[in-house]
This record gives sequence, C-alpha cells and structure tokens, in this order.
Amino acid sequence: MNNKNIESIKKLVTPYELKNNLNLKYEDRVFIENSRLEVNKIINGNSSKKLVIVGPCSVHNYDECIEYALKLKEMIKDFNNLYVVIRIYLEKPRTIGGWKGFLYDPELNENNNIMLGLEKSRKLLLEITKMKLPIATEFLDTISPQYIDDLISWGCIGARTVESQLHRQLASGLSMSIGFKNRTDGDVKVAINGMLSSMNPHAFLGIDINGCSSIINTCGNNNSCVVLRGGGGKKNLDLESLDNIIKICKKNNCNQNLILDISHDNSIVNNKKNYKEQINNIDYICDILNSRNDLSIIGVMIESNINEGNQKLSNNLKYGVSITDGCINIDDTYNCLKKLNKL
Repeated sequence: MNNKNIESIKKLVTPYELKNNLNLKYEDRVFIENSRLEVNKIINGNSSKKLVIVGPCSVHNYDECIEYALKLKEMIKDFNNLYVVIRIYLEKPRTIGGWKGFLYDPELNENNNIMLGLEKSRKLLLEITKMKLPIATEFLDTISPQYIDDLISWGCIGARTVESQLHRQLASGLSMSIGFKNRTDGDVKVAINGMLSSMNPHAFLGIDINGCSSIINTCGNNNSCVVLRGGGGKKNLDLESLDNIIKICKKNNCNQNLILDISHDNSIVNNKKNYKEQINNIDYICDILNSRNDLSIIGVMIESNINEGNQKLSNNLKYGVSITDGCINIDDTYNCLKKLNKL
C-alpha cells in the first residue's frame, strides 16, 4: 500500500559520518567531560557554585550566536562563584505550527534543509566548545542527539515533552545531567516522574552511530533535577511554591535541588509575558537566597541575546534579536550575573 501522506523520504548522513567530518579534538573532549562533572557536582549539591544557563531563546543566526558566545566568554571572567553554561537551543517545540529551529530550518525559509541544519549546528557547537564554554541544549527529537550529544554538558527535557516516555527513555541513556521542566500548565509532578523514570534502565528502539535501527539499552541517569518555568499563567518561583515543590521532591526520594527558569510563565506581568521581568526575578531570587539558606536553589536559566526583545521572522531581521521568545540584552545579562555572583 502506498504511503499516501508521505511526500518524500531523503537519506541523511549517518551520525558517524557527520562526527567524523566535524570531529571533536581530544582537548575539547576533556573539557566537556570536566564540564559535565562540574555540572553534576552542582546538580547534586556538591559544589557551592550556582549554575547559570544563559543564552538566546533559540539560535537562528550562526554569526550572531558566535558573537554572543564571545561576549559571554569575556564577561564570565569576573564571576568566580558561578558556573556559566551557554544556552544553544537548536530545536523549538511548536504548540501548533511555526519555525521549528535552526537544526530544521537553518535558512529561515521553510525549505527544511535538515542536512544543512545538522552540519551547521554541529559546526556551531564545535566553535563554541573551542572557546571553552560549556553548552546546554533541549533535546526535542529523539534521533538528533546521536549527531550532537558529545558536545553537550547539560541537557533539558522541555515542558511539552516532559511527560513523553520517549524522552524519559532518551534521558536515561544520555551522558550529561538532565533538567526536567514542569509542564506548561504548571504541573510539577510530571517533571518529578520524569526524573524518577530516567533514573531506571530502559530498552527502546533507536539508531546507532551508523544510522541503523537498533535496540538501545540504557543504565539510567542519576544526574537530574527539576527546572521551574511557571505554568498556567502563574509563576512558581515564589517561596510558597518552592517550599511545596521541595517537599514533593523529598517525599518522592528524588533530587530536591532546583533550577529556576526566570523566563516563560515566570516572566508574566499583568497576564502577559515580559522579558524584562527576568531582571526583577533575579533581584527576587537574590533576596530570598540571602534570607533563606535552606532553599535548594542551585541555579537559574536566563533568556538573553545581544540585543533585547524579539521579532517576527521576516526578510529584514534586526541584528542580535530573538525570533522566538523575548530576551534581555547583553548588558542587562552582565548585571544579572554580577548580582548572582555575590550570593
């Protein structure tokens, strides 16, 4: 029987071929391994440093991303109390439709040149790794990690996929710490269940490094935590929410250390998201951490770009401005990091 709803199927380069063509050097492998260990220490409460995951909501321009990374690398020299990981999000979950991210559509024209997206994404990650900046990303597709996983120091399972068995299985086999975001409606229990599930071994269908269909058997991932991003039009970084969530984590015998995503629904003001609210959220977090040393907040996630705000995808894009969620600019980012470094 014909596949009536399939327009075409195109063969891709294998993960082995792409990794071999855009190879990770030994010194960079060592750097990534050490970065993963440092993140693991923070995630598990064995380091006094705060983890800061900061960068654009999504990558859409290679050169702009490199410029942002260079600026970030320069500024973090001042912050010895922070461990800063750059946010390089290459895939975007869509509620209904829209641009799906740099990996899928690097030309921003709906041609969906995924082969070019894979190549440019890996090249970008390699260039940033050479700067000795650890990288964070959201794992959305379950096949794409085979092409880029060796370059990632912290991974995220997002609010729209946190309940997915496929992503929990994937997380159980990844070699870096994983953050599970609460669901878009604010439900945190699904993120906790995701952590618990990913700690267990799993067997599932996937591909190997040569692109062959395979049975993947995992050992389980013990390095994970909850990422709070608000939900249902409400924030969940207030003291009452934090205390309740820590109690739920404790009751379920899972990691009680939390990362606060200060964007998304945690940036809502008067029923509307406001990217500048991230600055106020940093002030609030600093205040509560200075008054409550028993809170298990081990890091924050900030949406930041060269220039502030966001814009719609068009043929006349402003330089260094997000085409997805609104971001604070690089100067405001520096001030936020400076405040966090004083904790």
